[in-house]
Amino acid sequence: MRWWSGQGDVPVTNEGWEIEHLSPLERSDAALAERFRRFAIEECSAASDEGAGSQTYEMLSETVAGNRELLGLARMCRVGQPIPNLFFAAVKRTLASIPDAALAEHYRRAESGDPPASGLGQAFTEFALAHRDRIVQYVATRLVQTNEVGRCAYLMTGFLTIAADNPGRPLALLDVGASAGLNLNWDQYRYVYSSGDVFGPTESGVVIECDARGGLPSLPSAFPDVNFRVGIDLTPVDLGDDEEYLWMQALVWPEHAGRAALLSAARDVWLQSRPTVLQGDAVEVLPNALEDVPEDEALCVFHCHTLNQFSAKARARFGDILRATSMERAVYHMPSEGDRVALRRIVNGYTTTLFTARRQVHGRWVAFDTHARVSREQDPL
Repeated sequence: MRWWSGQGDVPVTNEGWEIEHLSPLERSDAALAERFRRFAIEECSAASDEGAGSQTYEMLSETVAGNRELLGLARMCRVGQPIPNLFFAAVKRTLASIPDAALAEHYRRAESGDPPASGLGQAFTEFALAHRDRIVQYVATRLVQTNEVGRCAYLMTGFLTIAADNPGRPLALLDVGASAGLNLNWDQYRYVYSSGDVFGPTESGVVIECDARGGLPSLPSAFPDVNFRVGIDLTPVDLGDDEEYLWMQALVWPEHAGRAALLSAARDVWLQSRPTVLQGDAVEVLPNALEDVPEDEALCVFHCHTLNQFSAKARARFGDILRATSMERAVYHMPSEGDRVALRRIVNGYTTTLFTARRQVHGRWVAFDTHARVSREQDPL
């Protein structure tokens, strides 16, 4: 998913933004190696409850960090891309076309839930260097654009909360950073929570399971009508293009067979119900998109892991757009950033927080807070 071009703005307060927007060619081997090591600890380690978790990528991150030739391949990406994710996806996409390679057996083990076997690092290194030209082509031209359908496990609770706040009114949804727009089809999926709560059509081929730690808030049992659903993305993904779909599957980590299956099932829904995804810079496109929302519909603007790609200036503009719109109509804002998701109602510039919750990055679990508050401060972004 991509939301903002970033051209011409200088980051001021966004932690990590400057680092990720440093040209990869300007990074030393030591700096790049440290990036892979942090990736292993912060995102791949099973010890991180909030991370994605992958023993395969945890081990391979150390392999890449200790090999100058592999670091050189990874360095060929565009500015602003999360380098480890992109490099590992490029290798995985290349591997999909060479299923008899030694590395392929290691990945099949991971998909089956088996721990990494000895020789993984060597097989990875030999494969990457043998196919360096094709891998570099992916690294240099592709983007890390995921569309994690599992996140609907917590987004859905927000949409139902809005419905309860607006009995009988249809919803209007704007997804900033929509990628292919899979999350806009949320009401065509089925949800099964550890609390015993079940929502959505029984015949759906997309079944999202989630550990509701501490239970769910009180929610309507029926889904509301959704009469307006539009996404915004700098480079929308066309899942009708097989290569686009294969690249998105390559971004799924080897151990995450459930995520791969969800993506496949959600694509089938998408092919029958293609949501509108507008192409362009989010803060430039959003004002016109908001003007198209019918006045009699409850408006929700939502986004997942978006603001880390905004400069401080773009973030301020985004907040100003929401506040300006709230002078004319209520705006429900559901940001899923950092380690939390929140739902806020903004009216005349004042914000009521309806809920906050911690959640795992791919929606495997969610833990709701029980408080709500009214703030006379500007909506914090």
